[in-house]
Parts: sequence; C-alpha cells; structure tokens
Amino acid sequence: MPAFESLPPDQRAVLQLVLAQGRSYEDLSTLLHLDADVVAGRARGGAETLVPDGVAATDQAERGRVVDYLLGQQGVSARAGTRRLLAGSPELSTWARGVAELLEPVSRDGPAEIPAAAAATAPPEP
Repeated sequence: MPAFESLPPDQRAVLQLVLAQGRSYEDLSTLLHLDADVVAGRARGGAETLVPDGVAATDQAERGRVVDYLLGQQGVSARAGTRRLLAGSPELSTWARGVAELLEPVSRDGPAEIPAAAAATAPPEP
C-alpha cells in the first residue's frame, strides 16, 4: 500500500484538489483542460492504489462508484444508491472504510459517512 505522497503526481493532484478544495470533476476538467472522464479516472485510480493490502472489493464499476461517493462527486440520488450498496455489502463497506481512512488526512471535510453493512447471516440449520 503506497502512501498518498507516493501516488503519481497526476493522481495525487486531482485527489488533493477534490478533497482539499472541494472541486468537482467538471471543475477540474475545465481547470486542467482535460476531459471529465480523464479527471475521474485519475481520482479513482489514485484512490484504488491506496487500498490497504489484503482488503478486497467487488468489481471495478462498484469501486469507482464508491470512490465517487467518498470524493463527494455524486448527486443526492446516486449517493443514496451508493449508501444502499455499501449497506448491503460487508466486503465493499470494509474496502470503502480503508480508502476513506487513507484519504482523510487530505480531506477538508473529513471522511464520508460509510453506512454499516448488514452482517451476513448464516442459513438456518435444518
């Protein structure tokens, strides 16, 4: 797990601007003269690089969605959907907590709230 400072400069810069200044991907797209998808890709790639060793997560689309949530890049409806996703997946919730913890020192607003995932229940014994 690399430290935040060891991220590639383009990923580190985007994450710092999003977290410390509250910039949106669209704002940064204009500022950096890059497509918004490139900016989002740099933010997501940087956040995923920071994930603690041994902390797995589900598919890439879900991880990207959670990173956008952690970085405050979702509207109200999308945030609610991501919160439901996190509440339904202990693995993804654990992954999100690991990422949020590593991003917290850079964030002006502190970590995003991550809902507790419902505990997996064992099937009833016959």
